[in-house]
Amino acid sequence: MRQFGEEGRVRSGVKRLRAWIGAAALTVPLLMTLGTQGVQAAPLEDVPLPLQRDAERLVRPGERVSVTVGLQDSITNDHRIFSPAFIAEGRMRMNDPHVTAVMTISCTTAPGSYEVRTASGGDRDRDPSAVGSFWGSVRVAPAEEAERAACARRVSELPPEPQEEHWPANEGWPGSPWDVRSVRAGGEMKATDGLEMAGDGEVTLTSSAFTRPAVMHGARVLSATVRIRCDATPGIHTVVWRQKAKMGSKVWARLRVEPAAPDCHDPAPTLADRIKSPTPWLATAGIIAAALAARAYVLKRRRDAHSLP
Repeated sequence: MRQFGEEGRVRSGVKRLRAWIGAAALTVPLLMTLGTQGVQAAPLEDVPLPLQRDAERLVRPGERVSVTVGLQDSITNDHRIFSPAFIAEGRMRMNDPHVTAVMTISCTTAPGSYEVRTASGGDRDRDPSAVGSFWGSVRVAPAEEAERAACARRVSELPPEPQEEHWPANEGWPGSPWDVRSVRAGGEMKATDGLEMAGDGEVTLTSSAFTRPAVMHGARVLSATVRIRCDATPGIHTVVWRQKAKMGSKVWARLRVEPAAPDCHDPAPTLADRIKSPTPWLATAGIIAAALAARAYVLKRRRDAHSLP
């Protein structure tokens, strides 16, 4: 009985050891799988790495990095962020309460340290290495060919960097051509501009969303109130700037139209609108001229008929 008991305990211990080994064999791959899924669920591209001022950041090819400042900083939404390590330069864009630029590390960048610099939009045509100020640096880690190939595929699938900006509500619209504010169809918006060298009554704003073109007035700051058509298509519409005595036009602003209320009605055209619109008057004048010509022709035919012997 004792021998059988000893043998039973040994066999029982072996079974427990085998069960523990089997559980471990199942647990390790499971943990590895969960770890991989965790990385895939929150890829680095979804959260751009912040680049701190006067600091160096370790990065890998294909990673996205960001530069963010507060609204009170001297760096504004017209500044550029560039580095030899980036695929393309970044543009500071207003995203209240911050101004942010997002850049991507090139998949072909060689390992090493690279400066990150800032420059205003006015320096766009100058050598990036000779303008702007030092912000920080990135240190690109070594990468195998397989990683660089995967990087190229991943970067090619990235969506374009959004250009839309979100300005503080107390700032006049538009703060930039991409300052997209929302307005309900049938509503009104006030457009202001104090930077352009234009005079009172010289600038006309047009858009497919407006009920009529708007003329900007003012001494130092030009402004105009624009009304949105009730049947304007929901979505983003451009606003075109045209100035007297200057050739051409430009996209000056953008706005987002929200659906109109069920009882929305556009205002009836005023007398001033009719005077400003030459088409009805030209059509009426053409009709009157044609009628007078036809009457004169009939009268002439009658006179000729009576004069015959």
